[in-house]
Amino acid sequence: MRCKSVRLSFFRPPAGYRFVFLCAVITGCWACRRPVSDAPIVGHYATAACIPFAEASPHSRKWDSAITLADGSKIVISGAQIPGGRVSVHYLSNGQTSSAADAGAYVYPSDVRLDSGKDLLYVKATGLAGGIRLETWLFEYDLRARQLLEKELVADNVLPPECPEKRTE
Repeated sequence: MRCKSVRLSFFRPPAGYRFVFLCAVITGCWACRRPVSDAPIVGHYATAACIPFAEASPHSRKWDSAITLADGSKIVISGAQIPGGRVSVHYLSNGQTSSAADAGAYVYPSDVRLDSGKDLLYVKATGLAGGIRLETWLFEYDLRARQLLEKELVADNVLPPECPEKRTE
C-alpha cells in the first residue's frame, strides 16, 4: 500500500477576517501609546484659570459654574468626578447642551480650567482606564465653536497641581 504525502499549510482566513484582524492590531497599538509631556495643550492647561467647583468631598468634586464668554453670552459648566462623570456646557441663549469632555469608564474629570481670553475650556481627567492602567487625559474645548479641539493622553507628573478646594479671590 502506498502512503500519500501530507502537505501542511497555514490556515488562510477569508478577506473579511483579515480586515477584522488588521483593525484589532491597529486598535491594540493605539491602546499602547505613550503619554506625552511636551504637547502644547499641557502649557495651555497650566496657564488657564481654575473654575471653582460647587461641592467637594475627599474623593469627588462637582462643578456647576455660570460663566460669561468674551462675546457676552452666558453658559453653565457642569460636571462631576464620579463614575460616568463628564463635563458638559449648557448654552443659556438657546438651551443647547454639549459634552466638553467624556473620558470614558473609570477615568473621571478631576480639574476644570478656563482661558477666558480665548474662551477655551480645559479638563483634566484621571483614573484607571478599563480598571487596569492609570491614565491622565487633557481635553481642550472651544466654547465659541462648541467643539472639542484636542484630547491628549498626558504624563501626570508634568501637570501643575489641581485647583485648590477653597476658592481664592
